[in-house]
Amino acid sequence: MPGEYGLCAVLVVRGDLIRVQGVWHEVRASRLERFMTGGAVIVLTLAERPPLRVPVFLRLEVSR
Repeated sequence: MPGEYGLCAVLVVRGDLIRVQGVWHEVRASRLERFMTGGAVIVLTLAERPPLRVPVFLRLEVSR
């Protein structure tokens, strides 16, 4: 797929396509969740599967 990148999860935005288990999914929304311990995760709302919670620093395969 043209325009593929390896990006940190925190940089993924609405409209991006991400590869999850070999299948591309459209990102409908993203939000940051913080823990009381200081950690954070990105919650990605995807078009055709349940929301995906990933660490902010995790690199994802993204197409724009």
